Amino acid sequence: MTIRSVVFFILLTHFSAMWGYAQSITAPVSTNFYMETYNIRGKPFINPEATNVEGSPLLNTEWGTGTVYFKDGAIAKGVELKFNLEKNELYFNRDGSLFLFNDPITSFRMNFSNVGKQFDVLFRSGYPTTGKLGPSTFFQVLEDGAKFQLLDYRFSYLADSYRYGGTAKKAFIEGEELYIYDVAFSRLIKIKRGEQGVVESMPAELSSRILSIAKSQRSKLKSNQDLMMMVEELNK
Repeated sequence: MTIRSVVFFILLTHFSAMWGYAQSITAPVSTNFYMETYNIRGKPFINPEATNVEGSPLLNTEWGTGTVYFKDGAIAKGVELKFNLEKNELYFNRDGSLFLFNDPITSFRMNFSNVGKQFDVLFRSGYPTTGKLGPSTFFQVLEDGAKFQLLDYRFSYLADSYRYGGTAKKAFIEGEELYIYDVAFSRLIKIKRGEQGVVESMPAELSSRILSIAKSQRSKLKSNQDLMMMVEELNK
């Protein structure tokens, strides 16, 4: 075997191993091994083990399976994922450990199971800054659209948890903030559940239309389904 053959064999073996780990990666221009494996690289997530803490900051404590879309146009499919609501971070599975992606992510879709139910969620970043939330913040997209999008900023935080006769503990509490993204004006509008809250939050020129939609659907605009229906109608 020539020296060139030996070198080629070593490189092929190395990249084949990386390819198996990277699962399914597609790049916008090239499909060579360098491009295919680049976007699945990551760094380990280090989380000091907390004591006397109840619950979890993770959206899904068991690994979900999903597709990750990167800012450079590359796509990773069939990746095992977990999403941290406290840190607003996405992790992938490497030998059972949490790893952070090196490359900027624009969106990801994930299917996971929780308490016997299946969930299919889409998260997206790149929205304008509002308060403490910036372009890198991931929002769950409840209803997509060319004119308006219904977004849910889901978060988790540690709070004191007391039980009578027991020791003081802390527990992760989950919260949310609902937004309508106005595509034409590139603005995020924070809304409250309920017909009055939505009407007061949205631009005045949309008030009559929103009230008409709520009336025709006999909706109080409180549930996610009601709000998703409203946004779907506004996009027509």
